[in-house]
Amino acid sequence: MNHAQLKAFHAVAETGGFSAAAKILGLTQPAVTLQVQALEQAYNTKLFKRRGRKTEITTSGKLLLRVAKKIFSLEEEAHTLLSTLDSIEAGQLNIAATSSIPALPLLSKFQAKHPKIRLSFLAIPAVRIEKEVLEFRADIAIQHVPPDDNGLFSVKIAEAPLKLAVSKDHPWSKKKSVALNELTDQKIIMSSDLYAARKNQEHWSSQFTIKAQQILTLQSREIGREAVANNLGVAFFTDLEIRWDGRIHGIEIEDAPLTEATYLLCLKEDQQSSLISSFLEMVPTSAGK
Repeated sequence: MNHAQLKAFHAVAETGGFSAAAKILGLTQPAVTLQVQALEQAYNTKLFKRRGRKTEITTSGKLLLRVAKKIFSLEEEAHTLLSTLDSIEAGQLNIAATSSIPALPLLSKFQAKHPKIRLSFLAIPAVRIEKEVLEFRADIAIQHVPPDDNGLFSVKIAEAPLKLAVSKDHPWSKKKSVALNELTDQKIIMSSDLYAARKNQEHWSSQFTIKAQQILTLQSREIGREAVANNLGVAFFTDLEIRWDGRIHGIEIEDAPLTEATYLLCLKEDQQSSLISSFLEMVPTSAGK
């Protein structure tokens, strides 16, 4: 039995005749007849009784029709599924980020606009985030440094000034401003991505000298924020990252202002897909790569 034979049988059974089935299938009547006959001969059974121009389905035919209806219903369901996978009316978008604070407002905005799309979110260390996209576990990633891999497309979606974040228990918790040269005896907390970014001369962390023994490198920004709150050191965060945590105090930097960019990235070949392009259209961008 092949698909064409079953399709011809189903069409005849549903329309009640070979001529009507041929019109639906876009075939000649003899072609439909041959398909049904081949099916009958292959299984040595009669699916229809032919009396002149009248066609009646047999008991065997009725049993097969029940199965055929299920098969073609599932085929239509598969067609509908595949037709909507790349639309913004259905599907799933997997997003990974080095920090939840810049990412979650974007997810909320996208979900409000496209409520039928299933979203997943994972906060992970920067050392893993590009790999998540390259190995197809994440569709979009959000991080604070440009991507290293040439197979990734990126856009800068934000740039915000940084403040020095200290614990409310830190001696500087009442300070309003600080100069960078005052940090020589402070333990500086950096997430692993920021530590790596210091090699880039354009990154804000390369604009002043920090001794290696001053740096406490932690896996992620979330862990770094907890470390600051627990007075294990000081760190550079945006005002948005500082405001919501009552355990942390933000200090203005007196020197040349330091700013931190946020980048959204995806596979280059995926940037035109419906879901990803819809997400890109939703966020402001200031530069592309």
